[in-house]
Amino acid sequence: MKIDREKLLEIGKVNGKKILDVGVGELSKIAVEKFGCEVTCIDVDREALKRAEEENKRYVMEGKMKFENYDASNLPYRDSSFDICISWCALHHTPVERREDFINELFRVAKEKIIIADFTKKSFPHSENEYKIVDMEWLEKKLKDMGKVEKFTDGRIELYICYKKGER
Repeated sequence: MKIDREKLLEIGKVNGKKILDVGVGELSKIAVEKFGCEVTCIDVDREALKRAEEENKRYVMEGKMKFENYDASNLPYRDSSFDICISWCALHHTPVERREDFINELFRVAKEKIIIADFTKKSFPHSENEYKIVDMEWLEKKLKDMGKVEKFTDGRIELYICYKKGER
């Protein structure tokens, strides 16, 4: 099984959910078009947000998608504001010292679960000088301390679903 954005959404059972998507990319569009979700996409890159908003103008106008300039390690949303929070290969873009805050914030604003996917060491597409690989053992332990965890991998991507207590 190859894990891609659509597979993540399928495995994560996101149909009709209110989602926070961390990092501009195709996941938001797939979630709206194929899974009937309402998506708020956040990113620290204002230009990427502007481009994505323009590309998805129809969904923005319909109220199915919005784009906001926030850092996932410090979110302005109230507790349990979203059904599901998703990070598709965005955690490695966060400085190592802020990754725990990133995960804590997603967990705080999620009602049901968080879904985090990132590259394995062998498939990491960047130089170590540019971004740091996510320590998957640390991530798995951190998530298990927070709730029940399911793990999926295709050797290229590791996908974790962490359920809030009482949700699984």
